[in-house]
Amino acid sequence: MRSGGRSGSRSGRIVTGTDRIQVARHRLEDAACELRQTGNPHRALGFLTAYAPEELFHAAGLNPVFVFHTPEDHGRARAHLPSFVCWVVASALDQALAGQLDGLTGFALGKSCDATQGLADLWPRCVPHIPLFHFGMPTRLDGAAARAYLLAELTSLRRRIQDVTGRPVSDDDLRGSIATYNQTRALVRELYTHADELSPTSFYALLRAAHRTPKAIYNQHLAQLLAQPFVPPTSLDNGVRIVLLGPALGDPALFDALDQAGARVAGDLFDLGERYFALDVSDVSDASDVSDVNEDGDPLASLADRLLALTPTPSKHDPTRRRSAHLLSLIQERKAAGVIFARQKYCEPHGFDRVRMGRALDQVEIPYLSLELEQASQAGQLSTRVEAFCEMIRENLCPSIRA
Repeated sequence: MRSGGRSGSRSGRIVTGTDRIQVARHRLEDAACELRQTGNPHRALGFLTAYAPEELFHAAGLNPVFVFHTPEDHGRARAHLPSFVCWVVASALDQALAGQLDGLTGFALGKSCDATQGLADLWPRCVPHIPLFHFGMPTRLDGAAARAYLLAELTSLRRRIQDVTGRPVSDDDLRGSIATYNQTRALVRELYTHADELSPTSFYALLRAAHRTPKAIYNQHLAQLLAQPFVPPTSLDNGVRIVLLGPALGDPALFDALDQAGARVAGDLFDLGERYFALDVSDVSDASDVSDVNEDGDPLASLADRLLALTPTPSKHDPTRRRSAHLLSLIQERKAAGVIFARQKYCEPHGFDRVRMGRALDQVEIPYLSLELEQASQAGQLSTRVEAFCEMIRENLCPSIRA
């Protein structure tokens, strides 16, 4: 494997680009694990929504971390949830009932799909020792009514945070947190410009760390990593450029399969992926299509505007920002050769979304593959299907493969 961004160490050993990535991954993973430990002074706050006003919690001295699903099942959640609830939601409750989330100061949920709404109803009864921060996120994101509603919800959430933490959240505190998160978003956007220069596994490990690590620590390590050039590993020399779609951030087994197939990440529409760190503005006459939260005006209004301006997830609607148009633009801009839908089993919003997106891709003859991810490992099956899909694209013989 070729190395990139070489620099000498004091011991004289050459540190390769791959070494730098591995070191950064390990340091960020250590910081994430430490944050989740009970009694940690950094005070972690778990969340399970693609519309988290993270800055509001951060301003209260909390560190928001996304509660990613795990393959481990303790058998606790299924007694409270229907069998057709996706594992992203069920795993969060299962982890909480097994005591694995006891290090959290609280748990935040924004109204999105039926499954998360059901979890919000269950949480106070099943996990009373971890305070719930539940806020309403409008289903329709355009119009003055949506903004007024969201502002009222964020104002109420601010009071709830102050009551639980015993710490006032001033506008200045909020502006400081906004500045920190703006730096994170800028760094992640820069990381995405190198997505096709990194293996999918390494790239998404760095991205997942953005949702699991205190932002000051993450910003420091990612800035150091980005300060030196990357050289793609030789395994990506003939890699097919793929755009990925799905909830949360897919599954590590999927990224391993992409690695084995020699695929490159051209971009994504994961709920917690590229869309989460970029703000699409509704004014198409604006020269910029990315805008950070305003650090100078009303900070709460700025947070509301950012949440409303994000490319909608499948559970939301905004006629001014269509997901299919965004996907086609992303494919053209990044010169992607194919699309992979990675939907969690029983995730209805992304199931409906795949049909709409598939029709748009059919019209422009872009090949796509539909995968349904489950709780149990599907490493072998995923690897076979992804490798076959990439190989057929290379041979230019690939019609769309539907699940």
